[in-house]
Amino acid sequence: MRTILLILVLLLGGMVALSGCTKYADPEMKITTNLSKVSDDPGTGNITYDVKLTVANTGTNNAYRVKVMTILSTAKDQPEYRFTNRNTDVGDVEKGDVKSFTERMTIPATKTNYDLIVAGTQQPTVETQIMSVSSNVMG
Repeated sequence: MRTILLILVLLLGGMVALSGCTKYADPEMKITTNLSKVSDDPGTGNITYDVKLTVANTGTNNAYRVKVMTILSTAKDQPEYRFTNRNTDVGDVEKGDVKSFTERMTIPATKTNYDLIVAGTQQPTVETQIMSVSSNVMG
């Protein structure tokens, strides 16, 4: 009797695995940014920006517990590269949904980089990365 029960459980598990129901489809997330300068301080070299993040779920499955890291930096090819980062808890983004956030971030630039950015010769760089996301509400 135990052998028959074990075989039935294994067959049922195999059927579920073959049917493709063992994993949810990964959500497809698209992140865009828009940068606007708020202020600059020549005494400290700090330049403050508002970074608008737009997170869109373009996939066919909901995204749960989405967290995004944003890095705002001076030009990487310049000496004494500086950056700051911020983690944003986006929450749940249903398929086809778009969420926007504005994060205020300050770059601690060196004198050289500060002068280049304020003069408009160099632009700061914004990078984003999904830090965590789940396609399963349970997991």
